Amino acid sequence: MKTGGDAFGRALLDWAQGGTIPETVERNDGFTDTGAGREVYLSTFKEWPRAERQSLRYMRGRVLDVGCGAGRVALHLQQRGFDVVGLDSSPLAVRAARIVGVKEVWCMSIDSLMNRIGSFDTIVLFGNNFGLFGTPKHAREILSGWAKKTNPGVRIFAESTNAYCGGAPAFDRAYYRRNVELGNSPGQSRLRYRYGNLVSPWFPWLFVSRSEMRVILRGTGWHQARVLGSRPSEPYVAILERD
Repeated sequence: MKTGGDAFGRALLDWAQGGTIPETVERNDGFTDTGAGREVYLSTFKEWPRAERQSLRYMRGRVLDVGCGAGRVALHLQQRGFDVVGLDSSPLAVRAARIVGVKEVWCMSIDSLMNRIGSFDTIVLFGNNFGLFGTPKHAREILSGWAKKTNPGVRIFAESTNAYCGGAPAFDRAYYRRNVELGNSPGQSRLRYRYGNLVSPWFPWLFVSRSEMRVILRGTGWHQARVLGSRPSEPYVAILERD
């Protein structure tokens, strides 16, 4: 096994070129599970979660697809006529998105995005990508910065899943209780990917309920204008607008 490699990026690139072997997700307590694989990360619009599909009617202007992966969201929006940019910190993911047909993709982390965020009208965080913030503290820091750099009419489409209802990947009640005992956010996790002979570095990920997201948003300059999604175990999309 090669540790420190871009295991997930390699998986995305293989899937974009026709591969079908799924990734493995490992949690820092030793729990492992088969990942979502090509079926999710290259899914067509009709296969998306309901909340994601419903979100498109509220999108407008120039779109940034944050954590675009292999480009399923950016590609669909592009085909609908949106001016869309995909963004991912993985060079291999960027290559995958370009292979499937996304015209403009930036290789950049969300921490490096601050000075370019103001040119967008819509910011998409699908695929549970509110979790990219890692911790509530980091989420508040980034969102506060975005509020200062974006125009008043901008919307963020932030997707997450309630960690307590059985729908959050690589999450269970025992891990939730452990987080509470450690004083962490209940839906906070530390994960890494395995794919082929590659093992990625550990990274933090955050699942939040609707109410937990509202708490995180306080004082950041954003509020939940609308929440799409009805079943507690399914991903929901919160449409965030400037205060």
